[in-house]
Amino acid sequence: MQLKKIFHAGLAIAVLAAGSASAAVRPQLTRIIAYTTDKETPVDIVNDSKDPFMVQSWLEDLQGKDTDIPIVLTPPVMKLEGKKQGKLRLVIMKGAVPQDRESVYWLSLQEIPPKAKDVDNRLVVAVRSRLKVFVRPAGFNADGSRKAAEGLTWNIEKEGNKSWIKASNNAAYYVSFGELAVAFPGYKKKRIEEKSEMVPPKGSARYLLPESYKGGKVTITWSGMHDWGGAGAEKTLEVAP
Repeated sequence: MQLKKIFHAGLAIAVLAAGSASAAVRPQLTRIIAYTTDKETPVDIVNDSKDPFMVQSWLEDLQGKDTDIPIVLTPPVMKLEGKKQGKLRLVIMKGAVPQDRESVYWLSLQEIPPKAKDVDNRLVVAVRSRLKVFVRPAGFNADGSRKAAEGLTWNIEKEGNKSWIKASNNAAYYVSFGELAVAFPGYKKKRIEEKSEMVPPKGSARYLLPESYKGGKVTITWSGMHDWGGAGAEKTLEVAP
């Protein structure tokens, strides 16, 4: 992946110099659901710019490792003309993914901007987009994912002077939060901003409570992200230490 490393270095320099930038090339969806029973899964991307871009794409696991990924991604590099749509394809290696639970990978899109011709010292910024690919074995569906989010159980954990709310997931699906908020005596309902960590299948994840929490009951409000990238129905539960 030497090519990818070069692009990453260029991206870091560009972002530091420019401060911020928006992607010209982007995926049309915010998440991809891939079923092992399908021959392939399409990923539609679009170039919002009037200029043509080369696009490099690759897959990583949740730890950032890009080797031994059980998904074939094609094409790894493609040219996308201005104001046009393109398509990537994912083929799942059925025997290489868990059959008893959902698995998740990152799909990265690195745009390679055209060389600036009009200004000698013009800064060209390359932007990377990233979205999750949820891989589901036979028998898994959107309804099961929704029920997983609704079925979370919660408790409070304390270590030293810090406290967390802990979500436990008995289902075989990952749960991503659309909303996660807490309230307790003296503290009005506020969203927990650090909620990006998913609750894994048959596992748990915890989220730090505000420093002002000193004990007692906590009211938790949450919703899970559904297959179309939006938040599902909210649930509220009061838990005690």
